Amino acid sequence: MTEHDEHHERAGHPERNEPSQNGEHSGRALGAGGSPTLSRLADRLGASTLAEPIRALLREALAAAGTGTDTTVGPDPDHRVFLDSVSVTGFRGIGRKARLPLSAKPGVTLVVGRNGSGKSSFAEGVETAFTGRTARLDQQRGEVWRRHWRNLHDGADPRIEVRLALAGDPRLSTLTCTWPGDDVTIPEVEFRRPGHGRRAFADAGWERALNDHRPFLSYSDLDRVISGKPSELYDSVASILGLGELTTADGRLQAEEKALNSAMRAVDAEQPALVDALSALDDERATRALAAVDRAGAPDFDALDALVSGLPDADDDRLRELRATAELVGPDLGRVGAAVDRLREAVAVLDDVRASGAEDAHQRAELLAKALDHSRRHADEDTCPVCGSDRLLDDAWAERAADQVAALRQEAATARQARAELRDAVFAVRHLVRPAPHWLPAPLVDPWEEWSGCRALDDAERLAARAETTALVLADACASLREEAARELEKLDEEWRRCVTRLAAWLGRARTAHAGKPRLRQVKAARKWLKEAGAELREERLRPFEDHSQRIWEELRQQSSVDLRSVRLTGSEKAAVRKLAMDVSVDGTEASALGVMSQGELHSLALSLFLPRTAAQDSPFGFVVIDDPVQSMDPAKVHGLAKVLHDLGETRQVVVFTHDTRLQRAFAHQEFPVTVLEVEREERSAVTVRRVTDPIGQALADARALAGTSNLPPVVMTHVLPSLCRTVLERAFTEAAWLRLHHAGLAEHEAEKTVAAAVTLLDIAALGLFGDASKGPADIYAELRRRCGSDAVGLVRQCQEGAHPSGTTMPDPRRFVRDVETVAQTVRKPEETTP
Repeated sequence: MTEHDEHHERAGHPERNEPSQNGEHSGRALGAGGSPTLSRLADRLGASTLAEPIRALLREALAAAGTGTDTTVGPDPDHRVFLDSVSVTGFRGIGRKARLPLSAKPGVTLVVGRNGSGKSSFAEGVETAFTGRTARLDQQRGEVWRRHWRNLHDGADPRIEVRLALAGDPRLSTLTCTWPGDDVTIPEVEFRRPGHGRRAFADAGWERALNDHRPFLSYSDLDRVISGKPSELYDSVASILGLGELTTADGRLQAEEKALNSAMRAVDAEQPALVDALSALDDERATRALAAVDRAGAPDFDALDALVSGLPDADDDRLRELRATAELVGPDLGRVGAAVDRLREAVAVLDDVRASGAEDAHQRAELLAKALDHSRRHADEDTCPVCGSDRLLDDAWAERAADQVAALRQEAATARQARAELRDAVFAVRHLVRPAPHWLPAPLVDPWEEWSGCRALDDAERLAARAETTALVLADACASLREEAARELEKLDEEWRRCVTRLAAWLGRARTAHAGKPRLRQVKAARKWLKEAGAELREERLRPFEDHSQRIWEELRQQSSVDLRSVRLTGSEKAAVRKLAMDVSVDGTEASALGVMSQGELHSLALSLFLPRTAAQDSPFGFVVIDDPVQSMDPAKVHGLAKVLHDLGETRQVVVFTHDTRLQRAFAHQEFPVTVLEVEREERSAVTVRRVTDPIGQALADARALAGTSNLPPVVMTHVLPSLCRTVLERAFTEAAWLRLHHAGLAEHEAEKTVAAAVTLLDIAALGLFGDASKGPADIYAELRRRCGSDAVGLVRQCQEGAHPSGTTMPDPRRFVRDVETVAQTVRKPEETTP
């Protein structure tokens, strides 16, 4: 490998070639749910000399941080997402539906066209579909943009449709963005994945990934580096360092520390006023409380509990008797009165029943029923069992007697009901008569005995009269004693009760706060350890990012005298003042970046900071969309930008929108493979997209130009032309390999290594045709014959022979190029298979 190739590898794959010291990349093998950050912290915690309670506290906080993530399934960093196409209808400069076709694989695509052609409508369309807004909304002209976002010619039903290639799924997913109203900031975005149904994109779990690894960069974003808040740039870089779990754990500990501190401060703030209140009382209880509160160390909580709870050793006998008397409860006169009224009414009803003959009917029915029963049991008797007469109780008599019994019993039902009600009324009154409590003041002993004696009375009328009288006497006596005890307690205890209520409230808070003191010391020690560990991890994680930014700056600076010395995060995520510090020097003299850099240099610096975010190993996005990055750049920096984008395109799908033709020329002059799509806008906002060239077409154009040139030395046709055509086939097979491996669901970093490891043309062909570089020549040639015809094998061999000293024969260069083009266009897309 040449020095240039080695540099190219480092610039294009920083995360593969320069892993950070913390073992971040190997952290993916930790197991289900494994986190490199948590794994590193666990190792460090295990080797620390912290006391076990502090370790346990840290383990608890870190475990909670590891499980506190969103449970919805978002994009996977190992299986990145690529863009297949973007379709826009009725949005901004695009009227009827226009489609921007893309190749869902790593590589650079330039979308070119004059100002107003509709390029930015595609760029802002895809950004809006993913994020719900664009950088333009945050500009000063955002309000105007909000009012005029619909297309003037066809804006009735604006719609954006983004087709996505997800690793492991041969079918494309779709992101559809529509608007229910006129507010451009409130779109409805639906995500549809074949086999997984439809759902609102907000529920698909992509929010964190879009925040940490936002794959969109507009001119406004570049300008934000110059005019935006320092904290915004800090947040954009800090989010990709993978320390979110550490921040979450510290936030959990910080919340606990704040709660414990607040509790202690509140108790300490209340104590002086409480001491003053206790000191002002001439009361033995207040004296004991003051001694328990105002002492060195923690208060005497047991002594305070006794005073607050009114335990025997906290009150004298007189106070205890007064408190017991004040709590006495006598008969409930309302319930007693209602029960007595019911009893008297039941007595009256029964008297009425007796007077009406219903009671006599009951007795006659019972007598007749007994006679009837006797006659049935003694059917052979000749005389009446009552009077001794010869009159027989025959069947006829029995039938008449049975009818009479039924009639009499019907008449007697009223009497039975009256007796039952009387029994219930008596029980209700007796139920209200409760026995006396264990302790009674002397004036209540006799009234309560009188009241209790009601339970022994059987006569209903006497029970009603006595219950009513004794209840009234006892209730009045209880009320009088309660009032008297309350007045005496108030006289003896008013100030103490006010103070003890206050003391009781303080006591609960003080006990909790003092109990939390050991925990507070542990939390502070845990936060200190976590802060030190986080600072180390942050520096380690930032180092590769800083190195990548500096390499990009070296490509973009070209003839600039400004040196980027370091990129540092100062402050912390929770700090009020936090910023991304960029240390630069001009001809060896240290300076502030914003103070010495030109507009073009500042935009180049912004790119140096943004692009490493998109190349981060943890990013699930295989694409990056950049709108108008060339403004204010001189020609040398444009050439450097082409080199940077080319290097990034080795592992990412890079889509750049620009009206500046210098970037396209920079790719052509440096012979970097690139796909160029031209956007044109016709009348009534009709936008069309045509492919100008792609990496395969670019190599074919060079081969056709060479084949059509006359009077060239023979070696050009026998060696150079086959080598150019070999490049065509390599690019076609590589494109097929990327698509095949992506559809198969191979982890992205594994796909990168697999493609990079394929060196020879046959290795690359095996990957493109089978997805397996171990396939031998026989399998490769057989598949080529099947798909491209028998002549395809000969073409491949001729391309290989061009690198040999003897070269290859070339009787018809133009036909050779045409045949190579046919094979390349056939194999560049893998054949679809039924899933």
